[in-house]
Amino acid sequence: MKRKIVNKFNFKSLQWQLLSRFFLILIVLLFIMGLSQYLTTKNYLYKSKAEILSARFHDIDLKFLMTIKTTEAIKEKSSYIINELASVNISVAIIDKNGTSLADSKDFINVISEKPFRNDKRKYRPNYITSIPKLSINDYTQVLNEYGNIEKLYKLVKDDNGNLHLVMWRKIGSLDYPSGLIQLSTPAQDAADILKNQIYIYIGVSILILIIGAILGGTVFKQTLNPLYNMTRTIEEININQLHTRLPENTGQSEIDRLSNSFNNMLQRIENSFEKEQAIKEKMRQFVSNASHELRTPLTSIHGFVEVLLMGAAKNEKQLDLALNSILVESERLTKLVNDLLMLTKLEQQVSVEMNTENINNVINEVFPQLQILSGKRKIQLQLEDNIKVNINKDQIKQVIFNLVQNAIQHTDKNTGIITISTSIDSNFAVLEIKDNGTGISEKHLNQIFDRFFRSESHRSREHGGYGLGLSIVKSIIDAHEGKITVKSSLGIGTTFSIYLKLIK
Repeated sequence: MKRKIVNKFNFKSLQWQLLSRFFLILIVLLFIMGLSQYLTTKNYLYKSKAEILSARFHDIDLKFLMTIKTTEAIKEKSSYIINELASVNISVAIIDKNGTSLADSKDFINVISEKPFRNDKRKYRPNYITSIPKLSINDYTQVLNEYGNIEKLYKLVKDDNGNLHLVMWRKIGSLDYPSGLIQLSTPAQDAADILKNQIYIYIGVSILILIIGAILGGTVFKQTLNPLYNMTRTIEEININQLHTRLPENTGQSEIDRLSNSFNNMLQRIENSFEKEQAIKEKMRQFVSNASHELRTPLTSIHGFVEVLLMGAAKNEKQLDLALNSILVESERLTKLVNDLLMLTKLEQQVSVEMNTENINNVINEVFPQLQILSGKRKIQLQLEDNIKVNINKDQIKQVIFNLVQNAIQHTDKNTGIITISTSIDSNFAVLEIKDNGTGISEKHLNQIFDRFFRSESHRSREHGGYGLGLSIVKSIIDAHEGKITVKSSLGIGTTFSIYLKLIK
């Protein structure tokens, strides 16, 4: 239970990061929507008021205004202009070309209040605006200097009481060289209040949306991440005895399925590696056992003959000669065993050796006399294809040929044995085959013959001084040459070893 609580408030968790980023996106979207709605509403409200004021300007003929060229003329016509334009919620001010206010609707409030409404059954016009916003002289000068008709230009200005008004102007006299301005203004505080209320409402709605989004988002993300949590729990429970466990790959979420597939492949590799390691450990245990046994046999013989000599056999010339010859034979067997083990170790360490381009037939011919001596009465046949060149270490390939022929000699009859050494070309490979008509190898042993100390017929190997290391050395040499060795055998018929080396054309 504690673990769940910790995960829930873990700011580094995937669920928290997804939720926080979802919140950030939601806040940005709400802000953009709110700002857009606010600007749209603001533009609509203020433009509506501006259109009312613009339409009001048309109550006075433009040609009439263009005839007023002086400040005195403006003062004379001020009463008429204000009387025509002033209305409920619309105030009027007259500004001269220096930016000074000459008159406004407050000065004529008693006059225009008696003016009847147009198109209205009511007789009198009540509640005229008494507060009129004023700009500075510089602001009025700037408006006067605006090019052309400015009746579409409007500003939001506060009066002395802090109330907001929307203000528009029309030039008096020439449009390029005006003698003054008519200013119309209408209260805009109601629009500002509407916008303010809209902001409050939108903030409240946004907070509510964020709360609902937090609840729904947390629930949805939790359900979405459940397959990931299940995967984590499953992986945490896997130990050395459960490497066969696999994760489900059909969660309905392609990313999770791909992750599960990757984990399953990794688990498969770990399981294979573990099984391989166990097999290697078993082979190593068997190797140590076999090596100890093979080393003990000659050492025991040497030790026994030495004891015999110490007990007085040294005085008997015949017994002395027999003991010394036996010691020599056993020491030679021991030396060969140690040399073979050292060679295997060197090959496994992949120590670089000198490689040269050689004709494989020449290598066979060089070792052939030695093989004839070794074979005794057995017949060795050569079937060599001309000019087959490979990149090899000559001494190591000689060792391969010697070991394979020696193995064939050990498993063929002394008098009727036939060993065939042949070469050929197969695609991009030079093929060296060593075939005999010996006892053959059983099918169950074919996969083990390259293991160290393996002997399918131990009594025959011992008779010829073998330890089951020859084929292991052959396999290691061929692997070092990036080649391949295969074997085919039938009991009572014979065995064929095929070696594939990269051909140099």
